[in-house]
Amino acid sequence: MLAAGKGERMWPLTSTRPKPLVEVLCKPLLEYHVEALKKAGIKKVVLAVHYQEEIMKKKAEELSSKIGIEIKTVKQSTPLGTGHAVLEMIEKESILEDIVVLYSDIFMTPHMLEKSIKKLSSSTDYAIAAAKVPDVSKYGALLLSPSGKLLKIMEKSKTLEGKEGLVNAGMMMLNAGDLSEAIRRTEPSERGELELTSAIELLTKKIDISVLELDGEWMDVGTPWDLIRANETSLKEICREMKVEEEECVIFDEQKITIEDPVIINGPVMIKGNAELGPCAHIRENTILCGDNKIGFSVQVKNSIIMKGAKVPHLNYVGDSIVGERTNLGAGTITANVRHDGKNVKSMLKGSLVDTGRKKLGAIIGDYVKTGINTSILPGVKIGAWAWINAGCIVDRDVPDRAVLKCEQERKYITREEDKT
Repeated sequence: MLAAGKGERMWPLTSTRPKPLVEVLCKPLLEYHVEALKKAGIKKVVLAVHYQEEIMKKKAEELSSKIGIEIKTVKQSTPLGTGHAVLEMIEKESILEDIVVLYSDIFMTPHMLEKSIKKLSSSTDYAIAAAKVPDVSKYGALLLSPSGKLLKIMEKSKTLEGKEGLVNAGMMMLNAGDLSEAIRRTEPSERGELELTSAIELLTKKIDISVLELDGEWMDVGTPWDLIRANETSLKEICREMKVEEEECVIFDEQKITIEDPVIINGPVMIKGNAELGPCAHIRENTILCGDNKIGFSVQVKNSIIMKGAKVPHLNYVGDSIVGERTNLGAGTITANVRHDGKNVKSMLKGSLVDTGRKKLGAIIGDYVKTGINTSILPGVKIGAWAWINAGCIVDRDVPDRAVLKCEQERKYITREEDKT
């Protein structure tokens, strides 16, 4: 499994955790993948790690014991691309047989992920999984022969914008020997990396690779707003499985919740672990609380992920946002989530302002952040881990990790007319 990347587009959540450990419904992506692999009959998992290697190793040991499957970690010596990571896993573990390669940043609901891996691993042909998406320009398209065999993997391109088609779903079943040989023959990309997709294209000249279209919704969880969408989808799926109407679907352990009335909860909502709610709190649809949370006096939370230990205690509005672990929002901190012109919210990614595809998107706040009273955060703004925001700030652009944001106020005092002599 490919789990070595830094996940720069997922910043600030990846300042404090590797990307495979970002959570859907308060559970790491990696855990969903390992569970699905075990249920699909896979007996050994090899993880390529690099960024925050020790955290990944510790999590791998924990999951191996918890799920009951062998997990080995292989440190990618240098982050030189997905093909390079796969090659080092094959060589260091002396793998010769057929293997399933899985990207760690894809997400499907647990049942569909297990079904997809089973479908792929039981294929009589070497195969790559494909997902149908409405706009292939964001991913790069798969070109197929009339018989359904892979011909080419096209790169991301604006020329493909708005075109529906099949994309690489980040799952494939290939022979380790054939794949490693193809990777060795692959020329580095413009970024100087060995791309797995380029190696697979080389492989198609030697063997037939079938394209298996997946059922169910598939997501590339590459950005924080992708993570919000994955949580929305997963929560609704659980409610459907429980055969409960979404508005009435409120999942929590009564023994772990303290409610100081009045509190209104409109489902679907999930609360995992301990939480203090109220008074006069309103928890709205698609909200996830991950435990040890406080949603306090006159607070409204809607369609947001409140991570473990985060506090939203007084007079706050949090909409379509992510609030990181152990973050504390000062009284009156507000996240704006809609533009005046009604257009999609934009956000900065690696130095460029991009369309998030969402009409509503609030703030993405990293772990261990503290905001002062009456802080206002504009739509799509990200606040780095460990940052402090001083009282009264209007945060209209991203704040780096560990920064202290001071907002100067011009002050002018005059004497009242009646006090003049």
